[in-house]
Amino acid sequence: LFYKPKCLLFIVLIISVLQKMNCQNIAVKSNVLYDLTSSLNIGGEIKCNDTYSISSIISYNPWTFADNRKMKHLLIQPELRKWFGDVFQGSFVGIQAHYARFNVGGILSDYRFQGNLVGGGVSYGYQWIISKRWSMEATIGVGYARLEYDKYARGDGGEKLGHNTRNYFGPTKIGLSFIYVIK
Repeated sequence: LFYKPKCLLFIVLIISVLQKMNCQNIAVKSNVLYDLTSSLNIGGEIKCNDTYSISSIISYNPWTFADNRKMKHLLIQPELRKWFGDVFQGSFVGIQAHYARFNVGGILSDYRFQGNLVGGGVSYGYQWIISKRWSMEATIGVGYARLEYDKYARGDGGEKLGHNTRNYFGPTKIGLSFIYVIK
């Protein structure tokens, strides 16, 4: 698959940046917008120096709803952030990667789609300090995702209708997160 060298290049870039950093503060977060879609999620962020941090979120949705509608997925989205002020407050830009396995059906279509996606992008965000340990963050990202999936007639036992790939360019991340900083 053509995207594996790009993923390897992204990992090498992050490792080379991390070798020069002294990671020290940690934050734990949850994205309220993912919660609204009934997706369980938890994230973390590590301050690496006065201007960089590494953030990641994991989102999981195991539910099947009435009429066999579902948004099942497992999403992992790591990000390297460059802060314009102190880490954990103010504006930042980021370079993100994303990988997901999904099984979605009956929400926007009469079909079910099952497969995976991989890609990357850039993001912008802002973090507000609420108290000594609590913060709130808004973030949005745009980028690319390569989707490979099988299309099925609706329902878990639905007939397989084909295998498809799709290149997607557009929004790849949105978040409104509550954060607890561990020093």
